[in-house]
Amino acid sequence: ARDGALLESARRVRDDRDAIREAMLAPGADVLLVSGGSSVGAEDHAPGLLAEAGELAIHGIAMRPSSPAGFGRLEDTLVFLLPGNPVSCLCAYDFFAGRALRILGGREADWPHRTLRARLRRKIASAVGRVDYCRVRLEDGEAEPLALSGASILSSTTRADGFVIVPEESEGYAQGTEVSAFLYEAFG
Repeated sequence: ARDGALLESARRVRDDRDAIREAMLAPGADVLLVSGGSSVGAEDHAPGLLAEAGELAIHGIAMRPSSPAGFGRLEDTLVFLLPGNPVSCLCAYDFFAGRALRILGGREADWPHRTLRARLRRKIASAVGRVDYCRVRLEDGEAEPLALSGASILSSTTRADGFVIVPEESEGYAQGTEVSAFLYEAFG
């Protein structure tokens, strides 16, 4: 709803190649979000199925968390492969699928989150060539990094007030650096 989409359906599909294929090929949506099964393991069927039935344009993103994300097309339907780990899924949705939904609905592509400037209580380390999405807690004008890794640790997001993005050209931010924090809707 935040990004202007109407949910056509939500389907829970067992981790079975044929069941996933059947769900992916079911008609009815302009955009298909597949959560889980997007990595490179033997049981991660979504990328291969998308490549077989349509077009797998991108698979694997230089981003933490969310590296196993991908996207492509099944005829006229845009398909976003979102990682199964909760924080990775949220991050990949925010970066890719949410933005696409806003554009398709005639909205601005920009982040839908309010921003706040804050100083870091401690450093955030990153690597050049990778985007990092770091959850933070905000207090007294400062941002306390909660987690950078730990894509399966949903509490790092439920305890967070927002997130800081470290761009791919940066090695991170030193303690005391003023950053833009993107605020989750429930904050403030």
